Amino acid sequence: MLTKSETGSPRKPKQGVAIRTSDILAMCTALSILLLSIPTTSIAAAPTGDAMCIACHSMKMNKALEDGDQLSLHISSTDFTESVHGKFGCASCHSAIAKGPHPKPAAISNKRDYSVAANDSCKNCHKGMVRSYQKSIHASLVAEGNQKAPLCTDCHSAHSIQAKETLATVTGQPCKGCHEEIFTAYSQSVHGTARENGNVIRASHIQAPICSDCHSAHDISAVAASEKLKSACIDCHPEAKAAHQKWLPNSELHLTAIACPACHSPMAERRVDLQLYNNVKQSPVAQSDDIEFQKRLQDLDVAGDGLDPMELWNLVRQTNQDGEAVNITLQGRVEVSKGIDSHRLANKGAAVRDCQSCHQNGANAFNSVTVSIAKPDGRKQRYVANSDVLSSAVSVESVSNFYAMGGTRIKLLDGLLILAIFAGVAVPIGHIVLGKILKKIR
Repeated sequence: MLTKSETGSPRKPKQGVAIRTSDILAMCTALSILLLSIPTTSIAAAPTGDAMCIACHSMKMNKALEDGDQLSLHISSTDFTESVHGKFGCASCHSAIAKGPHPKPAAISNKRDYSVAANDSCKNCHKGMVRSYQKSIHASLVAEGNQKAPLCTDCHSAHSIQAKETLATVTGQPCKGCHEEIFTAYSQSVHGTARENGNVIRASHIQAPICSDCHSAHDISAVAASEKLKSACIDCHPEAKAAHQKWLPNSELHLTAIACPACHSPMAERRVDLQLYNNVKQSPVAQSDDIEFQKRLQDLDVAGDGLDPMELWNLVRQTNQDGEAVNITLQGRVEVSKGIDSHRLANKGAAVRDCQSCHQNGANAFNSVTVSIAKPDGRKQRYVANSDVLSSAVSVESVSNFYAMGGTRIKLLDGLLILAIFAGVAVPIGHIVLGKILKKIR
């Protein structure tokens, strides 16, 4: 009878040694016992030719890997036959093995490399989904060598793949597997509690959002980038613009310069992010091979204590000199300091409505400043700056797209404003007084 090695692979009989009839009978008996140990419903539900696969892989076998770890070869017969792939059969993904004898097993360095290689089989049937995934942050992290970045099988599993409807549940799976802390924050938010209670929002029967509603399912991009976060909120809350116009002066500018969670996550810490912005293309400056943003910042900030006003001015000036003619400034935005706080959204009654939280000297949000550039996948690459870049005359041109009256406190602008007000009052008064004087002289 064939025996197993420590790696779980059957030992081949030595050449020249005949296999006795009794050995064959013993093998058949063992296989029959193995088949009988598997639920008959699983074998009956399996496509033709898969019974043998299920029979072997129902056993707890492992394969030794080059890094010393063990790869489990065990597959639950029930989970596989009841999955959405159960009707297609093993060979639909494992075409190299098909129905014949297993080929000589190739060496596998580690579990991660095996998963990355197995991931390619998904594109045979799911080309559109794979294309979307390849544009996502997850795919970018895989390309960067991040060992924890999710692959298809990490979210959908390898053999117990369920219908997509089962994934969009209040349990948070599969997102919770990697983002448990964020999902916990979400579950305690106004969205999470509404979803858990089966709440339907407004008369149009809009469900409270789950992870994929804001982040999408496969082409997951950086929500904080550009206008995507604002758009995600407005899509579900189209009445928000009109509601803000009723009480918030210059509401359109506020909705552009302040991220929604900055007010609707009232306990969050806030910061001002100054993003390099191309006024010609009307879009954020994107990181590219010819702009080594991190190196340039390190060269400018020699002391390593964050960019000061002059260093920030030099950054903008140097970026304007890269390649084509551009007009680069810094577009400011008040946002939450930690991504997790974007998921702790409170009821609108608890939202920040105090103007003084931004429009006063020394406001907390203006004490934390970063400078950022957009990475190719939409994420922001940030660098710390000194808070005085918001209040220095040197920064006037650089931060011309962001000035909060009373908050940034650029004294030059305040002086010009006072001068303009004085001139606006003095000119008509002087005109009247001069007219009366001339009238008397005549």
